[in-house]
Amino acid sequence: MTYPTEMRTRLAVVIAAIAPLSACGPDETAGACKDNLIAGDLVITEVFADYAAPTGGTGTDDGKEWFEIYNNADRPVSLKGLTIVHSRPDGSKSKSHTMDDVTVAPGQFFTLGNATDDLVPAYVDYGYSADLGDFFNSDGGKLALKCGDSEVDSATYDTVKSGHSRQLSNQGPPDYTLNDDLANWCEAKDTEFEPSNFGTPGQDNDCAPVIAGSCSDTSGMRPVVAPNPGDLVITEVMPNPAAADDTKGEWFEVTALNPVDLNGIGLARSGSTPVTVDSPSCLHLEAGQYSVFARSTDMAMNGGIPTPIAGTFGFTLVNTSGDLQILSGATVLDTITWSTSSNGKSLQLDPDFIDPTANDEPTNFCDATATYGMGDSGTPNAANTQCSTIAPEGMCDDGGTLRPIVKPTMGTLVITEVMPNPKVPVTTPATSEASREWFEITNVGSAPFDLNGLGLDRSNDSTPVSVVSGPCKSLAPGGYALFAKSADAASNSGLPAPDATFGMSLLNSNGDVQVVDPASCTANECTTVYDRVTWTSTVDGESKQVKPGATTTTPTANDDPANFCPGIAPYGDMMNK
Repeated sequence: MTYPTEMRTRLAVVIAAIAPLSACGPDETAGACKDNLIAGDLVITEVFADYAAPTGGTGTDDGKEWFEIYNNADRPVSLKGLTIVHSRPDGSKSKSHTMDDVTVAPGQFFTLGNATDDLVPAYVDYGYSADLGDFFNSDGGKLALKCGDSEVDSATYDTVKSGHSRQLSNQGPPDYTLNDDLANWCEAKDTEFEPSNFGTPGQDNDCAPVIAGSCSDTSGMRPVVAPNPGDLVITEVMPNPAAADDTKGEWFEVTALNPVDLNGIGLARSGSTPVTVDSPSCLHLEAGQYSVFARSTDMAMNGGIPTPIAGTFGFTLVNTSGDLQILSGATVLDTITWSTSSNGKSLQLDPDFIDPTANDEPTNFCDATATYGMGDSGTPNAANTQCSTIAPEGMCDDGGTLRPIVKPTMGTLVITEVMPNPKVPVTTPATSEASREWFEITNVGSAPFDLNGLGLDRSNDSTPVSVVSGPCKSLAPGGYALFAKSADAASNSGLPAPDATFGMSLLNSNGDVQVVDPASCTANECTTVYDRVTWTSTVDGESKQVKPGATTTTPTANDDPANFCPGIAPYGDMMNK
């Protein structure tokens, strides 16, 4: 939140009232202040240390360095006699300047620069010439405002980037204690006061620092709602724009299946270092909402991608044999691949297949037909159009031939193993347990059936998650299929590649899981339940599996808890069995 000047001034009165009462009184001796300034009356709010010269220009900082102060008092103050000291953070290499008589209004931002008064730029209010020496571009520096031996304010600056000021956060009123902590400073990026140079001299700052694990929304700072595997799906990618250069016009879209924040997620190609999405504001998505990441946020350069754009990336989305992934820390949330892409057309996931497993199938993507921006085809930040080449509902692609999905007959699909309570490494958050849950089914019949269209569910409390895939996924008699919370081996304890993923949680106690025909379900009740198992308790790190041979006796044997036994063979990372 940016505080209006009136509010900042009122808050300044409170801060000034509780500030230490060390003051320098009016004194005509050298180095004393004309005004009765106490600690906190003035606040250092911005430092511009390294000017970025325009193309073909000189790189010198002469006359281009500046810093900004804020009058936090409840009255106009005279700066006559105020001593400015510039040094290294440890106080070494110090230089100083004593100010002439100039008055700053309450709530005013006031800019001081390294030029003489007759040569200062229009955005600088006062020139101290070369008295303070050059600001330090590396290893940091310190500015202090003093009345004799009494300090009114001081602030350290560091991590200088050419062409960008360091700003005190705008998330609260300027305060002389907050600017002591470098964590409350951030890099100016939004406002150009000169070409290629960013900052807000003489104005309220426009940036806020990114605090790891937190973000700001209308109610203030709160913890980030980090996504888990299955929460985000990559639904569209533009590797080959025609209306814009590739370096500016590439983009991709994600869709949320559950409410999450995008703050902190990583964007990458396989094997590359992820680009972290940093924002002090919460980048929140509700279930079903879209968000776009792009090479550029400039609509005049990126082909007219509709806003908002949640973040940018610098890697290239290659036109052929490409891949893309999104991560939370080291955990892969979703990934897609493509063999080729059409010029000026995005690859978009058919809306019937918005699932982190279904989008692993390149055949579930097709060229976009709707037009956006400057003429390329795609639907960034909007629902994808139906792909005409995708198998219609009730059909699947069997090696290039469309055929009806073969549903299981009752008694042929049996749930044979379930892992509701997996162990997690001690170094990972407890929330990662969910990504390690899974269960298994077996075909005990004499004919194959398809996994396509099966509904994975808990009874009476969730909408079934349908197994979606363009290609037919047939399960032969005696065959097994694995359904998991995550398809990423790094986050699911090293499971074999699952046949599909689900979003519900398998409860550790008094839990159940079922496989249903989604077409038979209304109001969380399903009339066609192919199989269901229940449990009252679990053991950490041990699956519950039907005893060998029990399912060949009767497909309902798994209704009896006595026919289950604990898993004994470790799998994957060997933590669970």
